[in-house]
Amino acid sequence: MNKSRSAEDYMKNILILYKRNGAVRSVDIADEMGVTRPSVCNAMKKLRDENLIYFSDKGLIFFTDVGKAIAEKAYRKHALLTKALVGIGVNRSTAVKEACSIEHVISDETYECLDDFFRTHLSARTSNE
Repeated sequence: MNKSRSAEDYMKNILILYKRNGAVRSVDIADEMGVTRPSVCNAMKKLRDENLIYFSDKGLIFFTDVGKAIAEKAYRKHALLTKALVGIGVNRSTAVKEACSIEHVISDETYECLDDFFRTHLSARTSNE
């Protein structure tokens, strides 16, 4: 399923906040992403309408199974690209920003090839040490 860059960014940030805090509210997303609360409200409505998230009675945000899969994929892409860029010498701050841009334009095939390459490369390095 292809999601817009904005939707993927929101979903990735919801996942990061959930991992960090164990619960996610709209205000947390606004603070994390540096966007307005009305922007978050609009984005959450779209994600809810697409059956990617749902709200608890207390206003906490949770993923549907499909939403969680999309968020985890976006997060894995971001993590791999950040690690790769840092690994070739890009400073961490720049790597994080650029990984966020790259993750939205590479294909699943390219991501899988990069993932395989880095797993093989790191595995070979570890066994030689």
